[in-house]
Amino acid sequence: MILAIIQSRLNSTRLPMKALKCMAGKPMIQHVVERVRQVKSVGKILVATTHGGNGALAAKMDDIGVECFQWVGPESDVLGRFVSAADSFRIVNSDTGELDSVEYVLRVCGDSPLFDPQSADELIYEAWTSKADYTGYKFKDGTPAITKPNGYFGEVIKMSALRRANEWLPENAPEREHVTSCMYSGDQNRFHRPFTTHFVDVPAWYVKEKLKNAAVDTQEDFDRVREVVEKE
Repeated sequence: MILAIIQSRLNSTRLPMKALKCMAGKPMIQHVVERVRQVKSVGKILVATTHGGNGALAAKMDDIGVECFQWVGPESDVLGRFVSAADSFRIVNSDTGELDSVEYVLRVCGDSPLFDPQSADELIYEAWTSKADYTGYKFKDGTPAITKPNGYFGEVIKMSALRRANEWLPENAPEREHVTSCMYSGDQNRFHRPFTTHFVDVPAWYVKEKLKNAAVDTQEDFDRVREVVEKE
């Protein structure tokens, strides 16, 4: 089963409370959730946040029917937050009556109100067929799309690979904040078993897209993206 995890928090330094700021009459995070709900391959959605100061976010998720996991560990340990969130997830398969296990995680940033569901489904298909630990989009120059703010694309990671990274990376490793960077960059020889990766060219529509960065990090970003959302 594929679990979508949207990472979000309210204490952003550049734009505090941005997840709950309104676009077209809805909090920004709700736009993200609604777009992820359109991903046909996803079986369940969780929002993963931290425990301190995110009660209002958890309450809003409850209002719109999305589970919210509040991580009590270090705020910078986003990898630990993802693994713990996935491990907290339980759902009974309606056909077998047994608990479904999470095989893949679709990672989505909560600052992406223009997240593209079709691209996510295509990426999930690539992950299933390639069997890679990590599947993501790449730009024409080969750079992983996740390394540059874009606001449209997610990443697909095997749950077993996330657990491996969580076990092998030291508690103070900077890669823990970026969740997946250890899988496609740096020295793979430091791991007992290197991660396998599969990169797919960004969709043709993105090459022609004028708004290359639809991620919301600042008030200027918010105002620019809000104009697009409100025209839809």
